[in-house]
Amino acid sequence: MSRFVMTKGCWTGRGWTAVLAAGWLALAALPVTAQDAKPAADKAAAKPAAETSAAGTPTTAKKTTAQQQRMKDCAGKWKDEKAAKNVKGRGAYRTFMSGCLKG
Repeated sequence: MSRFVMTKGCWTGRGWTAVLAAGWLALAALPVTAQDAKPAADKAAAKPAAETSAAGTPTTAKKTTAQQQRMKDCAGKWKDEKAAKNVKGRGAYRTFMSGCLKG
């Protein structure tokens, strides 16, 4: 007689436990292989060196769009505005940025 008893087409709890245990043992027996066997020195050499700007900060190959440049300019103006008028908060920032970006 079999240890795995079928009851109305389904295995009992012991049957599932045995199947899961056998599956885990089979997975544990598989050899473990490395995903990437390249040495760290090769990885560093494969990446292109970032260019540096006159300020010494790394630049990327992507050019900033007109909108991104406006955002950068307005962010600098916001720092000056915040210091001069002593304004705080998200609402003040959003109001300032909205006006600044509209030009």
